[in-house]
Amino acid sequence: MLKVKILETEEEKKELYATRYKIFVEQEKSVPAENYKDGLLKDHSDDHAYQIGCYEGNLLVGFMTLIVKKDDELLEVEQTHNLIPQENEKYAEVMRLVVLETSFTKTISMKGKVMNLLFETVKDIIISENITHLLLQSREKSKKMYEKIGFKQIGDFRLYREKSYQCPMKLNVMKVSEKVVNISEFI
Repeated sequence: MLKVKILETEEEKKELYATRYKIFVEQEKSVPAENYKDGLLKDHSDDHAYQIGCYEGNLLVGFMTLIVKKDDELLEVEQTHNLIPQENEKYAEVMRLVVLETSFTKTISMKGKVMNLLFETVKDIIISENITHLLLQSREKSKKMYEKIGFKQIGDFRLYREKSYQCPMKLNVMKVSEKVVNISEFI
């Protein structure tokens, strides 16, 4: 049975950071290895981010990071794309959203369930943190999926960390709250 939770222990987070390293550094080579010599893809923003994991038993099958904007601090998407924060909007950035290839996630339907559960947890955070907009950076291959959810491209593709081209996208959670909760029908 699939369960989603906000990761709280160092052991859970270390497993997540190691999995991210394998995917983004070793497999995709979209993040420079020299910045993560310990084999853990952990950034300074992870210290105050929500790490959300989806498990089948003890097996991690999907995850995402949600970084709630603090005061005048710029989110990575804002820095990379020179985005100017809008007054009366409270942002959070979705980063490293992944459904892993496992025996439990072979079908599109199961991948959709994992995504749905991850975003269901995000909905709770959106409410508790008074978030009005989600931001993310998307590669071309993922852009259509995010558009189906309700994200809109708000800038041009730019080189991210000198490794991959990504565009900034924004979701007004007040206009598409149902889509954030029931994402599986859009995948």
